[in-house]
Amino acid sequence: MRRVVRQSKFRHVFGQAVKNDQCYDDIRVSRVTWDSSFCAVNPRFVAIIIEASGGGAFLVLPLHK
Repeated sequence: MRRVVRQSKFRHVFGQAVKNDQCYDDIRVSRVTWDSSFCAVNPRFVAIIIEASGGGAFLVLPLHK
């Protein structure tokens, strides 16, 4: 039997790493499994459930900064 490699139309696409001034760093996302949605995004803000003592903590960040 011959192994056939499936052709991909995205084989020529390569990603680039994001620069430090274009991303958020050191955000500890919650590890609790019953939190189903860890983030929510709209055109103006991103909200992330973070790991903190006491629970129920979240972070809202504006996207324009």
